Amino acid sequence: MPLPAPNLDDLRFQRDLVDEARRRIVQYCPEWTDYNLSDPGITLIELFAWMTETMLYRLNRVPEKNYIKFMDLLGIHLQPASSARTDLTFRLSVPFPVRDDEDSIAVVPRYYEVATRPLENEEQIIFTTDEALTIRGPVLTQLRREVDFAKNYLPRLALEDARVFRDQFPEEGDTFYLGFDESRSLAGYILRLRFTNIPTQATGIRRDDPPLVWECSTGEGEWYELTPSQNPGEKDTTGGLNNPSGQIHFHLPMTARPDDVQGINAYWIRCRFEQRRAAQGTYTRSPRVKGVEAFALGATTSATNAVLIQNEEIAPTTGEAGQTFNLQNVPILEPESDEVLEIEERVFGETVYVAWSRVPNFSNSSRYDRHYTLDTSTGEIALGPAIRQRDGTIRQYGRIPEANRLVRFARYRAGGGVKGNVPAGRINVMLATLPYIDSVSNQRGADGGRDPETLEEAKLRVPQELRAQERAVTATDYEELTRKASRSVARVKVLTPGQSPSSPPPGMVEVLVVPECRAALAAGDLSRLAMSSALVREVQAYLDDYRLLTTTLLVREPAYIGVRVFAEIIAEDHLNPEVVRVRVVEALRAFLTPLPLEGKGEFVESVVGGRWDGWPFGRDLYISEILSLLQKVSGVRHVKDVQAESRRVVPSREALPDDEDQLSDVDRGLDAAVPIRQMLSVGGDGVLCVLEPTVTIVNAQTGLPVSATTMTNHHGNGRMIPATNGRKR
Repeated sequence: MPLPAPNLDDLRFQRDLVDEARRRIVQYCPEWTDYNLSDPGITLIELFAWMTETMLYRLNRVPEKNYIKFMDLLGIHLQPASSARTDLTFRLSVPFPVRDDEDSIAVVPRYYEVATRPLENEEQIIFTTDEALTIRGPVLTQLRREVDFAKNYLPRLALEDARVFRDQFPEEGDTFYLGFDESRSLAGYILRLRFTNIPTQATGIRRDDPPLVWECSTGEGEWYELTPSQNPGEKDTTGGLNNPSGQIHFHLPMTARPDDVQGINAYWIRCRFEQRRAAQGTYTRSPRVKGVEAFALGATTSATNAVLIQNEEIAPTTGEAGQTFNLQNVPILEPESDEVLEIEERVFGETVYVAWSRVPNFSNSSRYDRHYTLDTSTGEIALGPAIRQRDGTIRQYGRIPEANRLVRFARYRAGGGVKGNVPAGRINVMLATLPYIDSVSNQRGADGGRDPETLEEAKLRVPQELRAQERAVTATDYEELTRKASRSVARVKVLTPGQSPSSPPPGMVEVLVVPECRAALAAGDLSRLAMSSALVREVQAYLDDYRLLTTTLLVREPAYIGVRVFAEIIAEDHLNPEVVRVRVVEALRAFLTPLPLEGKGEFVESVVGGRWDGWPFGRDLYISEILSLLQKVSGVRHVKDVQAESRRVVPSREALPDDEDQLSDVDRGLDAAVPIRQMLSVGGDGVLCVLEPTVTIVNAQTGLPVSATTMTNHHGNGRMIPATNGRKR
């Protein structure tokens, strides 16, 4: 996108020059009393104001304009907007397979459009699917136990039941496997497993909370832990495989892959006997399964905030060099291989559209090459120019199409910006009906949308651009180039050999990337901190062009450390306790975050005394800092107590706080939290993120928690006294 030069003629002649001079007449020349326009003195004021406007002001603005023009010469352009991305879950109108002898198929085509339901004075936000989604009924082919994996129990269930664990006194770690046909992808599926069991056999366990851990294969020997769905109508009714019949639902990850388990390839789901809570009990006898059926209720695919435009006719050609065209919809997503410019040509007496190739510039283009450039920010398409050489000859860069030939763009997607960062559940309008598809929704909020880079942001990049000089040698070079690689990159930290004990070995550079996910962090969703494989490949490919040949690159996530704060606050008497509590929670989220949250930066900067771009990499945390932060929150009179704990955060295993029915971290299969005494040490590759804080407003006199509902007047004198709920913590 071209850099916008400043308007050098925005000084107002009458308001800023003439009227200001007239106001100073009383001070400098009090005997002057005639201010009419016919007075010669007023004429002179207007003359000098005109001279000042045309000379002094413009001369003062020349350095800024030159600075921008030098940026243009250096090839520094404004980075385009990025589009928000999310996962869309399509639910079937009937579970697949409908009948045993029928193979029903539901297809969601690529670039299928789904939109938000707009509220009042809101525009409709459209998302399109990135890939085609095919939903078919799962084919269950295996039921095997780990103790005798060579035996497949599934074909024999009609004759005898299967004891999925050891028959007498099963041991923790006993596992059974369900294998599905590897030719039918289960990635992102909503899977229903219907079990028929012999009842009252699996005694000793709590049926509504059985000691079972479910996992699915993700390829290369890796397993992803599954949590049984708690959505309405999808709760576990198997009673730990102890009820006569029941069903359990899983939302499989999009990373589910077939894997080789003891020589057998399949999509695997395994169930392991593991007691994580004493209340779960333990099996005294193995469950006995008489039948297993699998059904697909829907599936999930990725989508991007964009609108698909096909065969957009632009304008006829003029037959001249350097012709430019403009697409109607901007900004534009980076075109794929089949999204190209097409121009009419006569081929063997027939007029057809011929595809042209996009190039970054015309420096290597000959007069015969069908090349064009495309600015995704402005939608401007340019054909090759004709440039006069030093010897006076004219050289044509790129082919010139014949005059009056139609030009069209075969297909492109337009969209982007922060408007696409919509919350969960908002994308639920199907713009076209699809067979067997009943509904669609986004289980997680869309994130990653960013507006185009501003001129002031581009100016901040100039010193780094001059230092890097289009090559990566120092850590600063790698950081600056990584930011340029994609607008989905929010923060970067580069580790080089010798920086710390945790530094990479000689010859390797580790690039730690925090993806753009501010909206998700504001909602408490840490799962969006996970780097997608597409972003890793994009950054890796971009840096490969600039790194030294002897340097090995590793692009990965930072080591995220979650911090949960427990605070007791005494609020000002005249304020609602809930308002103060929310302010404290927001302050903690803005402080313990890998990315600066919108609208919260100024408060944190007033505490830390400097620019706040999120928690610095490798910076240790002191409990006293949290205490100081909370004391400065508006409405906080005193901070009675502050405690904190920490645990490792793996974004791919995290979920929204309300997704797990308020289960503890250990119950959700996450690392156990460790109390923070006075200071939390953060490694060189570490960065902090906040876990859901617990903030309690207490009464200053009684120390009891204050009701969050209302402030009551107990004395009748107009003074508001916090109401207490009469319970101690």
